[in-house]
Parts: sequence; structure tokens; C-alpha cells
Amino acid sequence: MGVSEDMTERVAGVKSAIRVLEVLEFFARTPEPASLARVCAALGIPKSSGHALMETLRQQGYVYWLGRRQGYYPTRRWRDVGEAITRHDPILSLMSDVLHRISEESGETAILAKMEEHEVLYLDVVEPDRTLRFSANAGQIKSMHSAASGRALLALLDIEERSRVVNLLKLQAFSARTITDVDRLQQMIADGEEQGYHVVIGEHQSETTAIAVGFKLGTESYAFSVGGPTHRLEGRIEEVGRMLMRHAVAIAAVK
Repeated sequence: MGVSEDMTERVAGVKSAIRVLEVLEFFARTPEPASLARVCAALGIPKSSGHALMETLRQQGYVYWLGRRQGYYPTRRWRDVGEAITRHDPILSLMSDVLHRISEESGETAILAKMEEHEVLYLDVVEPDRTLRFSANAGQIKSMHSAASGRALLALLDIEERSRVVNLLKLQAFSARTITDVDRLQQMIADGEEQGYHVVIGEHQSETTAIAVGFKLGTESYAFSVGGPTHRLEGRIEEVGRMLMRHAVAIAAVK
């Protein structure tokens, strides 16, 4: 059976969209102009495709040309568009102040997370002004089994749906402490549900601890999480957990 023309166009469209995002992420990692050859090497695409991509972005005002020696660099249009979108985000506008308060009260990184498919998506991150801190960024995707926010979100599912989702997860070991046994993971989720908050110590990254509480807002599930070095959080887990519970209850009551 042959591939339809419509399907071929959709696949090509998806690849093009991914490449645009890869260009943006490339320049975020490489804060300097880059030649066409360098961009193509980083994206793993032919120069002909790369030239068409970069010239399209240039014609739309998203990158500009600095000459052969320096190459391309993004314009501030990316930032302006991103800021305009963020200003009108219905969830972030509601949660931003709360997330800043969580970071201030804990002295650590505060995260707003949401379940997307069978993974955790970080919607917003507020980091403290400390050299040593839990590093995270908005848009980051994490595995549910090794993230405190992931377990908090799984705990919001009914038992049958939770079991179905947990059995679909790829229980990859990120450290020697990562839980990769389904039954043990289910028990950890249940234990966290009983105490009201979920704790992960050194499972995704050694010497880090994360504490999370899940909550419903409308029909959707979210989680507040605090992450930091284990030596700073190990004696404050209950305190931070109860603080997150207070904020979760307050935000869930907003109509």
C-alpha cells in the first residue's frame, strides 16, 4: 500500500516544524552567530535544506544575516512573540505569583508541572538566587516515575487508570536509587497520597531532593514541586510538603 500524498505532506510539515524549534534551541545553547555550515552540522541536515530553512526564517524576520564570517543570528522577534504569548497564558497568569512565593518560602527552585501523555511537562520554573540550586527550565519534559511531580500527578488518577498508566511507563534507571519496579512505584505513590505530598531523593539526579503536591484546576491536573540539594532539604521535607499543600488547596479553590 503506497503512502498518500496528504500523509507525505503532513510528515514533511512535522519535520519542518521540528527543525524550526531545533534552530531556536541551537541558538539558545550557542549564544553567538553561526555559519550555515555550523547550523546544518548541529541539526544534521544537508546544506540545501538548511539554507532554505534559514532563509525562510530570515525573510520572516526571525533571524538576520551578519555576513559570511559570522553567519546568522536570531532577532528579538522570538522574545517579543514569546513574551506576548506568556502574558496571556491563562494558567501562568494565575500561578506565577504563587510559584514565586513557594520559591521564596522554601529558598529553593519552585516548579509548576502538568501531565502530558505519560510524561511530566514543566510549565513554569522559578529559581532562587543561589549558586547551588536545583536546575530546571520551562518546557522541560521529565519521566513520571522518577519525578516527585510525576508521582503527585499519578496520585490524582483513579486506581484503575493509575495502574494502567504506570504499566505503560518505561522505568529507566537514572541513578542507583531510581525505582524501576512497578509494585514498589505503586506503593511509593500510595504512600505519598496518604501523607499528602510526594518525595523523591536522588532518583533522577544524585544529591538532589524534590517534594511535590498535585491538585486539580477545572478538569486538568497540575503539581507544585520544590527541588534543591538534598543536604539543604533533608531536614525540611515535612515543612516544605505542608507548605505546598497549603498553596495547592488555595489555588484549587479558585473559581
